[in-house]
Amino acid sequence: MWFDEPPMKHDSTQRNTTFLREAAPYIHHHRGKTFIVAFAGEIITASLFHQIIQDLAIISSLGVKLVLVHGTRPQIDERLRQKNTPIHLHDGIRITDHKALLAAQEAVGFLGIRIESLLAYALNQPTISTDSLSVISGNFITARPFGIHAGIDYGYTGRVRRIHHQNIQQQLDRHNIVLLSPIGYSPTGETYNLHYEEVAIAAAKSLKADKLMFLSHQPLNLPRELTLDEAKTHASQIALLPPLISALETGVDRIHLLDADIDGALLLELYTRDGVGTMIAAEQFESLRKADIEDISGILNLIRPLENTGMLIKRSREQLELEIGNFHIITRDQQIIACTALYDTDDPQLGELACFVVHPHYRGGRRGDMLLKHITQLAQTQHKNRLLVLTTQTADWFRERGFRKGTIEALPANKKSLYNYQRNSQILFKDLVNPNSQNPSESKTRFATNDQESTC
Repeated sequence: MWFDEPPMKHDSTQRNTTFLREAAPYIHHHRGKTFIVAFAGEIITASLFHQIIQDLAIISSLGVKLVLVHGTRPQIDERLRQKNTPIHLHDGIRITDHKALLAAQEAVGFLGIRIESLLAYALNQPTISTDSLSVISGNFITARPFGIHAGIDYGYTGRVRRIHHQNIQQQLDRHNIVLLSPIGYSPTGETYNLHYEEVAIAAAKSLKADKLMFLSHQPLNLPRELTLDEAKTHASQIALLPPLISALETGVDRIHLLDADIDGALLLELYTRDGVGTMIAAEQFESLRKADIEDISGILNLIRPLENTGMLIKRSREQLELEIGNFHIITRDQQIIACTALYDTDDPQLGELACFVVHPHYRGGRRGDMLLKHITQLAQTQHKNRLLVLTTQTADWFRERGFRKGTIEALPANKKSLYNYQRNSQILFKDLVNPNSQNPSESKTRFATNDQESTC
């Protein structure tokens, strides 16, 4: 067993190496996937926008199919102010009269050219340059009028009627970046000013995008990860969430909300395990499940460092293949970050908890408690009334969760004969008489003061 240590300080070389190793599987996994990246008009004028463009070029060069959607609100407001034209909003929605529509068209034209020129420059840098990447924009959106609501005529403010996804897909298949501006056209030739958020969501649904990403300056004060159900509990507080929830319920797998003021936010979110923003997933991001044969490499990667230091008894791949049915794992974005195993003993009512490991980066998040609870419940379904654990370094962690010290004489025959006197492991037992009871040592107060998971 082993308690968490304070993180070591890494120099820049170590950090770069760590990033590259962590990024490698994500580079492979994201290749060929379709991502929608949306950003407000304020982002385009920010000092970090050039870096954002560079990061988008890198992501595209790594094989991701990119659709970019930009906002225009501050640019429209600025043009109206320059012409001393009033800005009309109702419930946060622009009332687009003829003058506001002209301002919107000017803003779209100016910003489209600016974004395309910056991307063209970034895509032709020596470190990225590839003749196969271009930026394409066009008439990809059919729109309809927003109409009259509560007696308010919103004029040329529109709603997305249709995304011409087949035309967009053709460009993506040709390895082009597609740029969508928040403006659409009706079959009768009218032009409508659109919300960029709605354009992004509609594009994600229509293209069945793998990810939808929003860059914003506005802090949302949300947890790092949210399930669909958890997002619904915040829906009344954040106006953007209800349409995002709808997108998740109709085919979008994951939505990411990122702070545009973080340099490299897109790269860190896409190519590191934890990211830097808030991710809302249609399916659970972390899951606890029974291991199978395909998980062996991931388990070995998790336990090998501890075996090499003597904290765990070494297991060969062949042994692990034979015993994989005893293992249970926690996965995080397809990576195994924790594992444990439940073994039978000569005493049918006693189960052994073994190979209890939580990755160092993920200790302190109650994952050890989650594993212990899962194994306890599993042991009870197998009609066991006690658990055994052998530990060399973190007996206190288990004692705080109801385990009590035992003796070699109390071990069942098969464990007594194999006991390693050189390791001198402490022997701990826990009674599982009442599955509904909570030991005082498992109180929230105790967890709050000692939330480091252990390994054994």
